[in-house]
Amino acid sequence: MNDIFTRVDSVTALPQVLEQIAVAYGLGAIATSSPILTGYQDCNIDLSAANGRFIIKIFASDKTKERIDDVITGYTTLRKNGVPVPVIKTTLDGRTLWETPGNQHTSYACVFEYFEGKPFTKTQPTDHDIASLTTMLANIHNTKHLTPHYYDTMGIVNLPGEYKLKSGALSAEELSKISPVVSQFQRIPVATFPKTLIHGTPEKENVLKNANGELCLLDLGCMDYNAAILDIATLIANFALYVTEEKRKQFIHLILDTYNNTRQITPAERAALPSLIRAQYAAYVIAMTYHMRKNHDMTKQTQVWLDRGWDGLQAFTHVRKLV
Repeated sequence: MNDIFTRVDSVTALPQVLEQIAVAYGLGAIATSSPILTGYQDCNIDLSAANGRFIIKIFASDKTKERIDDVITGYTTLRKNGVPVPVIKTTLDGRTLWETPGNQHTSYACVFEYFEGKPFTKTQPTDHDIASLTTMLANIHNTKHLTPHYYDTMGIVNLPGEYKLKSGALSAEELSKISPVVSQFQRIPVATFPKTLIHGTPEKENVLKNANGELCLLDLGCMDYNAAILDIATLIANFALYVTEEKRKQFIHLILDTYNNTRQITPAERAALPSLIRAQYAAYVIAMTYHMRKNHDMTKQTQVWLDRGWDGLQAFTHVRKLV
């Protein structure tokens, strides 16, 4: 647990921080707490207390107060607009964010009500799930809430910059496979595509499904104002992999048709999708290879993402247009 707490600038130890949060939000006496190891950004804790089960998010030290406020506004705005994101609790005196002193600056935390469900890394999505998730993204893209640009190291749009910074971690053979993908991406006029509020990471890890078939969309940490088609490319990259070729085509067809019911994908966006999908896989490979070879991160999570990147590139290597 202390490992992920190193992401946070705090002069107070984690157990005491959790106790203080429990008091501030009226959660009751803490029974258990455990780290959520999925992800590379904030410190997230699964906490059971006398008054229920909750997710504690303690924001990483590199998150500015402006960015944190923007993310919180994103959660509240999307929920009001019918997108099933986690419910944020307020403190007993009506505040959303809780503050704690740090060595360099104040750190912040928030509390979410717990959603009892499994991520799609542990359960197979149905056609209905895929359609529902696609509709969620379309509704996000129609939301008027604007957010400043956010730099996600695994985001498609940042592939050239990350390649320039981290390609030294790749072998010559790996570079021969990744470099053409980067070059293809750089020829896409992404800046001309329609821009909206985007989720940023519609991945299997970020969608839960409960016993009643209800979905909950997690993690607005990479929320951005950018080309809407980037979300669709990331969705396809994550949900149309590790399935049969027939199922892959079916999922892609379903995603595009469902999305077009709410927002129209332009011919230029559709033509760019294969290259954008490969760019997403390449971004995974670059980030995870760097984590392993430069940061000595040999965790299972990092290996899973690296495998996803290489397997995805292989699966979509020869795809020039989608169904």
